[in-house]
Amino acid sequence: MLAQRVFFIRAIYLSILSSGLFCRFKFLSRTSACAKLRIPGCRMSEDVMLREAIEAVRQNQSVRARDLLARLLRADQSNPTYWLWMSSVVETKKERIFCLQNALRLDPENESARQGLILAGAIAADQGVIPMPPLRRKWLVDAIEEPPTGIRRLWANPLVRLLSLGGLGVLVAGLILIAIFSDGRDRSQVALAPTRTKGPPPTFTLTPTFVGGLRQAQITPTPVFTGLPPLWSFLEATYTPTPAYINTPHPISEAFRAGQRSFGRGDYQAALGFFKQARDVEPNAADIYFHLGEAYRMLGEYSPALASFEQAIEADPGFGPGYLGRARARLGLDPEADVGEDLTMAIERDPNLGEAYLDRAALYISRGETEAAQEDLGAAEALLPASPLLPLYRAQVALLAGDDATALELAQQALEKDRTLLLAYLTLGRAALLNAEFEQAIEALETYVLYAENDPQGWLLLGAAEAGIARPEDAYLAPDWEDYEPDDKAALAAFERALALKEDLAEAYLFQGLTFLNQGEGQKAVNALVTARRYRPNDFVVSLAIGRALAAAERLEAGYTQIDAAERLAETDEQLAGVYYWRAQTAQLLSRKTAALADWRALLALAEEAVPEAWRLTAEEQIQILVAPTFTPTATPRPTSTRTPTPTATATSTSTRTPRATATPTRTPRASVTP
Repeated sequence: MLAQRVFFIRAIYLSILSSGLFCRFKFLSRTSACAKLRIPGCRMSEDVMLREAIEAVRQNQSVRARDLLARLLRADQSNPTYWLWMSSVVETKKERIFCLQNALRLDPENESARQGLILAGAIAADQGVIPMPPLRRKWLVDAIEEPPTGIRRLWANPLVRLLSLGGLGVLVAGLILIAIFSDGRDRSQVALAPTRTKGPPPTFTLTPTFVGGLRQAQITPTPVFTGLPPLWSFLEATYTPTPAYINTPHPISEAFRAGQRSFGRGDYQAALGFFKQARDVEPNAADIYFHLGEAYRMLGEYSPALASFEQAIEADPGFGPGYLGRARARLGLDPEADVGEDLTMAIERDPNLGEAYLDRAALYISRGETEAAQEDLGAAEALLPASPLLPLYRAQVALLAGDDATALELAQQALEKDRTLLLAYLTLGRAALLNAEFEQAIEALETYVLYAENDPQGWLLLGAAEAGIARPEDAYLAPDWEDYEPDDKAALAAFERALALKEDLAEAYLFQGLTFLNQGEGQKAVNALVTARRYRPNDFVVSLAIGRALAAAERLEAGYTQIDAAERLAETDEQLAGVYYWRAQTAQLLSRKTAALADWRALLALAEEAVPEAWRLTAEEQIQILVAPTFTPTATPRPTSTRTPTPTATATSTSTRTPRATATPTRTPRASVTP
């Protein structure tokens, strides 16, 4: 695994170098670099920072490179160059794919990003793709190295190197002799003797760490990404839950200001240490306990976070943010906790706490109380008009109200305001799915499950988008999307992932069954749908889908009986339309023409808006087919009457030939007279 990672990073690095990107940044001026790379709002500081990041990549200083590139992405997350370089220093394959996909999305012609995705196995290689050339170290040095200047130029002189190495050898030999001939002192003490300055060592020091076997100095505090690059690390102005006016000055404690700076950078572990120091200096400051609790909460340590918020409330019962923090910590410990009282107390004690209005609106949305949620969102908008949570929560309200088009528009607005708002990807995916915008839904949901890989709802919605199932009602509507080709294999894999995370997810079994139906796998569909019925025994959609699956499995009698039973669960004309449509088809397969005709006529008798147009056309065609034999005898009686006596006459003539022989001449003249 390590060898694969090293090969991948080298390949990406070589691809970037071969494109000339590094050389341009190494030698071009700021103006020409901005023009070449089309970096919006490029400033000298960003140019220098990128140079430093690239140099850190060259020196295998991945932590420093990640920190610099994360800062650049906060300033400009639409720059494909930053994403491309970030892909070379992140930790896992998922991280690299995420960064490279962003680079390719922003610059579709970027061959380096395309090559990286091919190497990662994220996309298939085109026939015209040229394989990555082998590493040529000498060529790389020739292309990258600048002419030596200053100390480097002096060191390039062989004589200087010889004298320096000789002097170093003499120094080492001298130290060894001192250690050998010292007067009985501990040799380790001599070798590691500190300088002669008295007193304690400085407080702020470089802490040595060991990365990949190399001793490297790490300046604290610096955020270190141990998994996927957190979405907030690419945010232009990191959105934190701490209201700005809580930033109370604490002139006595420099640790508090250092903690705030660390918190703003997302280095919550360092912030935690600084806030603890500030708390020791000012043990009665409620806002310090609040910030301490927020640092714990952002690290996912909800129990100590809750204790810190309790201490904030104890220090000052009128401190509104303390109740807000306590509500959030309680939800972290138990997502079903009722925190309404805490949020209301936070608002009562501090009516200007916009965050509390937003959190209470989210609580109302989870309960389906859309009017109360809208009221709190209005109050929050007056206090936090730029918050991306406003359009996000309004999109969720629109989804509850069934206004799918508005929900999609609002979710897009939320994501435009904050590309790192993870919940916005889920909401956008759901809204796009309900609007049958399957490609858009897949793109949003793939990003969501990349970070929320343990959320079964995300996988469920992704599977539905892959399968082209906009809503559970597709179980009886069975729409045919002309402009979308479902990926049943990807859909079934997503449903399996959802069920592995939540075994009783009835919708996953339902959608799984519908996908099997789409593949023509009737019995597999029956198995999945019967499991769904175990969790939803009286669900109309599941019941009707089982009937369809049984018919598809050629168990027609059982299928007809099941669809007939589903009629008792129907509550709307649309559901009745589904019963009539599928039961009529099954009845025809069973040669029950009368029953089929009754269902087709019942379907046409429903309100026009309850029946899909394609179903109406099908019903009209089938009725004409079914009634045609009935009307044919009355319209043309002569052919029917002529055919009927023929076999009878033949039978009679066989038994009594003589009488029929005399009767024959009388019929013949009549036949000739008639014309």
